[in-house]
Amino acid sequence: MKPNTSEQLKRYYSAWRATNAIYEDWAKKYGLSYYELLVLLSLREGKEPCTQKQICEQWTLPKQTVHSILRNFLEREWVTFHVLENDKRNKGVSFTRSGSAFAGEVIDKLQSLECRVWERLGNEKSNALLESTILYVSYFREENLRLQSERGEEG
Repeated sequence: MKPNTSEQLKRYYSAWRATNAIYEDWAKKYGLSYYELLVLLSLREGKEPCTQKQICEQWTLPKQTVHSILRNFLEREWVTFHVLENDKRNKGVSFTRSGSAFAGEVIDKLQSLECRVWERLGNEKSNALLESTILYVSYFREENLRLQSERGEEG
């Protein structure tokens, strides 16, 4: 690995960890874990009915983790489960009135903070960050698939 690339990776990992730490701290202020915050985001931003499977796919979280979080939310009376008319095997998840109010408070404040950050970045840097991140993900996916193909692995 080239020395410059190694340093860039270290800086990237540091930025990634710092970003996650900020979201973890935000969640803790509201008595939530980081993963609970992600599930709240899915439920708040998703189209109802939302399913456990959709949440797992959106955040690449294990099924058991999401199941435990949703059971916790059920105990707190933040969500309800209901059978989906078009898919009897999966249950839809919806907020209760109190769950919607809590999620609204947490997510609205978080997104307000995030919007202020994006505004400080300005249009040019925001677009550059997005474009670079999207390109990084695309290249990462391509290289991973290439490596798997070389090893004879399934994607």
